[in-house]
Amino acid sequence: MRFSEVRLRAPATLLADLARFYADRLGVTGVEHEASEVVVPIGETRVVFAADADADADEPFYHFALLAPGDRFEAAHAWAREVVDVLPNAASGATVFDFAFWSAEAFYFHDPAGNIVEVIAHRSLEASDRTGPFAVTELLGLSELGLAGNTASTASVLERELGLSVWDGTISELAFVGEKGRTLILSPAGRPWLPTGRPAETHPVEVVLHGVAGEASVPELGFRIRGAAD
Repeated sequence: MRFSEVRLRAPATLLADLARFYADRLGVTGVEHEASEVVVPIGETRVVFAADADADADEPFYHFALLAPGDRFEAAHAWAREVVDVLPNAASGATVFDFAFWSAEAFYFHDPAGNIVEVIAHRSLEASDRTGPFAVTELLGLSELGLAGNTASTASVLERELGLSVWDGTISELAFVGEKGRTLILSPAGRPWLPTGRPAETHPVEVVLHGVAGEASVPELGFRIRGAAD
């Protein structure tokens, strides 16, 4: 499974800031800024921030992760510290989070819409053998996307309509659906996101997944996930 496109909501007043952040601060090439949306192409994924009337009032935010090559985490972390404010662990002050149970490491930062953006590298995935300073073009695409709401009903719909099952975690806490490195994180609304502790909120999400067939929606939560098997 691969994230081909992810469409998120953002206040219209922040679209220009989002475009500048991803294009100028992070150095992503090909960022498109139109009246009603910003398109950010990162690796295999088009991340779209779409504005509508509700977004201005609700100020939606999301948690999503970008995938770095498994052998390039240290370089990616050094790069990020030069271009963004990397968020610390509230307890230790460290900016590197070691997920030993996945053999992975991650760091986090905010974008102008308050989205909690993570960069994660799984040591066993997507090694590149590159050396030297990290470049944003090395990011492979979206690795994780948080879906906050009724985890049990969302998991049921994803398995029934798309054949995607929980591969780690628990329905009552965090459930990881898909596969390691490309996963939907199902979280109860109100559960704190790392590293800030900000409670998860339910906001509309549209996703296109390559390697998956079918279409699933959870209308009461605003989730629509479509497969693109080819």
